[in-house]
Amino acid sequence: MRAQAWPSGPIKIVVPYIPGGATDTEGRIVAEKMSALLGQQVIVENKGGGNTIIGMELVAKSKPDGHTLLLGTTTLATNAALELKQPYDPLKDFQPISTLADIPDIVAVNKSVPVKNYAEFVEWVNKQPEKVRYGTSGVGNQPHLWAELLRARANLKMENVAYKGVADTLRDVLAGHVPVIIDVVLPTGNHVTGGRLTGIVVASAERSPLCPDVPTVAEIGMKDMESAVFYGLVAPAGVPAPVIERLNALCREIVKAPEVAKKFGELGFVMTGSTPEAYLEKLRFETARWTKVVKDNNIKIEG
Repeated sequence: MRAQAWPSGPIKIVVPYIPGGATDTEGRIVAEKMSALLGQQVIVENKGGGNTIIGMELVAKSKPDGHTLLLGTTTLATNAALELKQPYDPLKDFQPISTLADIPDIVAVNKSVPVKNYAEFVEWVNKQPEKVRYGTSGVGNQPHLWAELLRARANLKMENVAYKGVADTLRDVLAGHVPVIIDVVLPTGNHVTGGRLTGIVVASAERSPLCPDVPTVAEIGMKDMESAVFYGLVAPAGVPAPVIERLNALCREIVKAPEVAKKFGELGFVMTGSTPEAYLEKLRFETARWTKVVKDNNIKIEG
């Protein structure tokens, strides 16, 4: 296939979640901008379910012509780490195009917890007579895996309370039923900025615009603990190299567009963008990282 023959028709971006929510919104922002740049219709198709496996299988088994793409998420790495049954190989059956954005993790506590910074937080946690409970939005998702990595790294006496979504987690943390929440910066960061929670640390290289007063892991001497739910665009394996190159150039243009950055920023995302090779290396690193955490902590989910 010659690069100039692409696109020869509408492009479909599969979002492996049901409509609504930040991932779906991100996919539609990307599709709208890509459509404008190409002068070609770019549509979003939602295929939720199976911890994103249903949508990912659809793309993995699609014709590799560059007209069916996947808004890939961290589950490209975590599903493998959790040893979920997948009808494809996430590192072989997809062709990474470019990363798009990260949404970093955050630790925050109820205002009744007598701490103001990370050092005080560690001291407080380990002085409690029983293990401190921390809330997450689900077993085996990326924030939970990072929480377990942090717990082990800092030798924190904590145990997870898993909810079925961040709304339920926040409800109980704000009410004081559970003192700590570990999740991504949106919506938790908004509660920090609003004075309803105390932010302890954000797992990013730079401070989050959503809660700029909260220090980063680098600032507390733990740069190796940077972590985020990450998003990127991938294609089925076998798409011709010239098409991947053009898609990569489009992604880099999209993430640099001021109007896209503004919309993403409001959702708590940090814009990224990368080469296909760098994206593949990120997937390999994240898969190995979370596989070790899953095994060390015997984490299992149904799937």
